[in-house]
Amino acid sequence: MKSATRLLKGLIGLTVLCASISVWTAAAAAPAKSVVQNLDDTLIATMKQADSLGFDGRYKKLAPVIDDAFDLDRIARLALGSAWSKLNAEQRTQYQAMFRKDTIATYASRFKSFSGQSFEIKSTGDAPGGRAQVNTVIHADGKTIPINYVLDHSSGEWKIVNVVAKGVSDLALKRGQYTSSIRENGPEGFLDQYQKQLAKYPSIPNVAVAESSDTSTRPSAALEAKGGSGEAPASDSVLDKTDEADES
Repeated sequence: MKSATRLLKGLIGLTVLCASISVWTAAAAAPAKSVVQNLDDTLIATMKQADSLGFDGRYKKLAPVIDDAFDLDRIARLALGSAWSKLNAEQRTQYQAMFRKDTIATYASRFKSFSGQSFEIKSTGDAPGGRAQVNTVIHADGKTIPINYVLDHSSGEWKIVNVVAKGVSDLALKRGQYTSSIRENGPEGFLDQYQKQLAKYPSIPNVAVAESSDTSTRPSAALEAKGGSGEAPASDSVLDKTDEADES
């Protein structure tokens, strides 16, 4: 009898725990999904006005939305991993400012025309480390391209911290490129190279970060690839293993 009672209590406790987890997951998914939905809607609106806006107008239209959607400063730090400690305070500030400009300019230059493209959010769910993931697809030219977003809540708001396109982590790509440059050229050489990279864009307008925004990531080259289907895993080891770089 006592065994049956203990079993019943255990089952009730497990049921309550599962229900609590389910409620928490649903509550977390809604604002995380909203972040991605707002980004997608703005990208479509920008593409539809692309010609009239030009690069300058697209940059200005996208800047506040990207600032709100991405945790750009954190992504910039994570992209350097342990190499972040090699930059002094002035270099860190310079790098993060360039990273933000590069991210916004890349979106402004890539989403420059509209030919019936559309975004679709396929699902939302949990990701390792208490994060959330929003799985989306881009419908373009008869192709379906999976783009998954990893979002984190450590700043107090849900922010994108990584983009995984067709299984390719944008954060992992950046880390490989940036750390290699620092290793070969040192911090100053890396920043000089980054500045030259920014020069490939048309004149970048000066758009201040909104006070309500915390400053992720530009889309990787894989985003432009054609074809592919299915959901790419939103979590990657680079993000999971380099959070400590935030505090270095």
